[in-house]
Amino acid sequence: MPSANAPTGDYDLRSLNHERRMLGVYRRQSAHDPAALQPLANACWRAACFEWTLYRDAETVRRLWGEAAGALARGFARRQPGFDPSPDQLILALHLAIAAREREAFTTLALTAPNLREGVLHEARAYRSSRTHCHRAEGNALVARALVEQKPQPAGGAVASLEAARAESDRGWWERQFPDPLDAAWRVSEHEAVCALLTAVARRVADESADADARAEADRAAAAEFAQTVDETLARLEHFIAHDPNHHPKLYSWLPGLALCALAASAAFPTQWLAERHDREAEGFERLPPELLHGRAER
Repeated sequence: MPSANAPTGDYDLRSLNHERRMLGVYRRQSAHDPAALQPLANACWRAACFEWTLYRDAETVRRLWGEAAGALARGFARRQPGFDPSPDQLILALHLAIAAREREAFTTLALTAPNLREGVLHEARAYRSSRTHCHRAEGNALVARALVEQKPQPAGGAVASLEAARAESDRGWWERQFPDPLDAAWRVSEHEAVCALLTAVARRVADESADADARAEADRAAAAEFAQTVDETLARLEHFIAHDPNHHPKLYSWLPGLALCALAASAAFPTQWLAERHDREAEGFERLPPELLHGRAER
């Protein structure tokens, strides 16, 4: 595997051809085997990474993201044996659905929120030992539900879940799961950032203030904090990639950042800061390409 700074053209093309072959396999298998839904989604996600870096075709990338989101949404909705309803997969599914503007998958995933309290995610095999992921998944789903139902109450619950996700984040757990210190440090910082960004969106959705001036001022302050969090996180991501010897194709673009920026826009957050960063080619913002951010998340 090439280093993080090596030319990637041949590697990307070989990898894309491999993912295309695997997509054919998983598509056939997933028609009758729920255990193939997660491999299908992962192959779609990886293929989208290579499609983007080789061809810069936003529609192809969104189509693959949408297929991945739809596969995971089917798994969560049907809850058939063989599909593991882990919190990390729900988080990924929502990010893919938002980034793809995939309305049906987004709605299906949003309406799983009541099931979380019945313990669906806690029964999952993966990430069973990480309560922080369960809280974060619930926060993601409750924000989505608030947007789908156009009701602020679930967003208030999301704030509480996301605060718990940050409070219960155990650095030792991350270090046990990701023995490479650089990888573990990046995962911790990404988790903190995603929780902070999603909390900002949740608070915006939950705000029922009738005072337009007060709300506008609060939006400006929240958007400035949101932008600063994105700035700092992308700088940490660039440091991680520059110093890690491994290659990280799924970080060719930063999917959580793309999804959360789109979600913020759908919640009527000010987004002028994002265009300003792109105009001055701020550090790391090539991982949030404007072509993949264009438009609003479906809801």
